[in-house]
Amino acid sequence: MKTLRIIRLIAWRDFWERFATRGFQISSAVIMIIVAALIVVPWYVEGAAPSWTVGVTGEVNPDLQAAIEAAAPEEDTSVEVVTVTDGEVEQAVRDGEVDLVVDDGELITSPGADPTMLATVAAVVGGFRFAEAAEGAGLDAAATAELLAATAIEVTELEPEEGDDGNVGAAFIASILLFMAIVFYGQWILTGVVEEKASRVVEVVLGTVRSHHLLAGKIAGIGALGALQLVVIGITAAVAGTIAGTLDVPSGLGSVAWIVMLWFVLGFAFYATAFAAAGSLVSRIEDAQNAALPLTLLLMIGYFGAAFSIEGDNPVLQVMSLLPPFAPVTMPVRMAAGTATAWEIVLSIALMVVATWLLVRVAGRVYAGGLLQGGRKTKVREAWTSARG
Repeated sequence: MKTLRIIRLIAWRDFWERFATRGFQISSAVIMIIVAALIVVPWYVEGAAPSWTVGVTGEVNPDLQAAIEAAAPEEDTSVEVVTVTDGEVEQAVRDGEVDLVVDDGELITSPGADPTMLATVAAVVGGFRFAEAAEGAGLDAAATAELLAATAIEVTELEPEEGDDGNVGAAFIASILLFMAIVFYGQWILTGVVEEKASRVVEVVLGTVRSHHLLAGKIAGIGALGALQLVVIGITAAVAGTIAGTLDVPSGLGSVAWIVMLWFVLGFAFYATAFAAAGSLVSRIEDAQNAALPLTLLLMIGYFGAAFSIEGDNPVLQVMSLLPPFAPVTMPVRMAAGTATAWEIVLSIALMVVATWLLVRVAGRVYAGGLLQGGRKTKVREAWTSARG
C-alpha cells in the first residue's frame, strides 16, 4: 500500500475508535454545556438591559423624563421617573425603591450607584437648571440654546494604531488556548500509546507497517478529532454569545482565527510526536505524567515568554518565536500584533515543519522500540537500539 493510504487508514481508525467512546462523547457534551452556561447564566442573572428608577420631589416633569431617556447610553435602558414625597427621600433610596432622587438640584443616592446613571441625570438636571436661570435672566430660547451648545464637549475617539485593534489580546488568549489544547490532546496520544503497549496488540501491527507511519497516522487521527472538538466548542460559544447578546467580535478576528488554526496544526504535530515517544517508554498510566512533564515544561516556558512580552516586542520573544518548541505559543502573538516580519514567519514555519519531520523519524524508532519492550519501563537508548526500523 502507498504511504499516504496507510497513514490515512491508521488515522481513520484512531479517529473513530476514540470518537465512538462514551467518555469522549460525554466529556464533549459537558464541555459544551459548561461553555454555554458561562456565557448565558451571567447574562440571565444580571438581566438583558440596565434599569434606572429616578425619583423627583414634586411633580414629574415630562420633559425631564424624556431628556433622561434620550440621554441614556443604551437604547434598551429602562428609565422610570417617579414622584417621591419630601420627607421620604432618604428612606426611598435606602429601601431600593429608587436608584436616586432629584431634590431641587441635589442628587441623593446610595453608595455604589451606577456612575453612568449619575453622570447622565446630573447633566440633564444641570441643563434644565441652566435653562431656567437663563430664562429668569431674560434670555430667549435661541440665546439659551446657543449658550448650551457652547458648553458642549466634543469627544474624539482615535483610530487604533496598526496591530493595536484588539488582535494582540485575542492572540494572547489564543496562545493560552493553544497551550491547553496541545497539552490536553497530547495526553490523549500519551495514554493511548501506553494502553496499546499494555495490550501487546501493537506488536502485531508493527509487523506490517513502519513505526513512523503508525505514529503519523495516530497523530493525524487524534489531531483531527481534537480540532473537531475545538471547532464545536467554538460554535457553541458563538451561538451562546449571540443568544445572550454578548458576542463582541473584534476587528481582524478572522486573521487571528487562521493564525490559531495554523499553529495548532504545527504545534500539535510536533508535540504529539514527542508525547507518543514518551508514552512508549513507560508501562503504566501512573508513570505517563512523569514522562510528559519535560514536554509540558517546554510549552510553559513558551507561554510565559508570550505572557511577559504582551506589552511589546523584544529580543527574547523574537528568538523564542523562531524556535520550534516555543513557536506555537509565541509566534501567534507576534503575527497578530504585526511585529513579525515576513521572513521571520516563513523561517519559523519552515523550522517547525523540518523539526516535526525529523522528530517523526527519530521518535518513530523510539516509539517502536519502546512498544516492543512489552509491559516494562524503557530507557531511550534501549528503545532506540531495540527498534527494528
